[in-house]
Amino acid sequence: MAPSKLIIVIIPGAFHRPSHYDDVISPLRAHGFTVLSVPLAVCGDTDVSPDSTPADDVEVLHTHLLPLLDAGKTAILIAHSYGSSVATLSSQSQSAPARARRNLPGGIVGLISIAGFAFPKRGKNILGMDGDLPLRVNRIRENGLVSIKEGAKGEFYSDVEPVKADRAFQELCRYQSWKSMNTPPQFVEREIEVSKMYVLCESDQTVLPDVQEAMAKVGEFERVVRLESGHSPFLGVPEKLVEVILGFVEELEGRD
Repeated sequence: MAPSKLIIVIIPGAFHRPSHYDDVISPLRAHGFTVLSVPLAVCGDTDVSPDSTPADDVEVLHTHLLPLLDAGKTAILIAHSYGSSVATLSSQSQSAPARARRNLPGGIVGLISIAGFAFPKRGKNILGMDGDLPLRVNRIRENGLVSIKEGAKGEFYSDVEPVKADRAFQELCRYQSWKSMNTPPQFVEREIEVSKMYVLCESDQTVLPDVQEAMAKVGEFERVVRLESGHSPFLGVPEKLVEVILGFVEELEGRD
């Protein structure tokens, strides 16, 4: 696998935009990689559909990604938090093995989940049960949409320099659909057919480290890399996260 063929796809977390990941995207591009990141369909400032789900995010992502895969390119998905649900669903039909079975070229060849989620069963929530999860502190639900309070800044950016954290918080989308956070998956992480790594953020105050530990086990991730970071290593420790990503790419190349 040559870097010229490899696309790195960054899938944002809840309420986040591609611009939040610039400190990782820019150095990856400097290393010669094509980096793709598109805004989430389930969140925004206006006209957010309360019926939108991760499937809508997959559809938007595929409009950009599939022409590249059809041209024979390969891709690694790097998903942050909520974005892990989008990455998992995307890999169901567009992994390199799944595409090869349909005699299609290219495909997704690896996945990195950063403080992401893993579901134990199809059609169930992350606890393996029916029903929605409780609304978290610092979240407000109204008319099928969720917004966040100022207190969420400390959760998302606990270890980020204050000026940078303030700017990142101001740039967040105003709303995200409740359904995007509570639609039970019909394909789960342990079913992913490509190499997958979990990046566990050891000082995370949004998805607590012990929860991440459980997610990595449930999802049967082949490797867990620990970062001394809060929930947003792409802002707090971007250099270390880039190192992790480049190491993962090198491992994949070594298997070819």
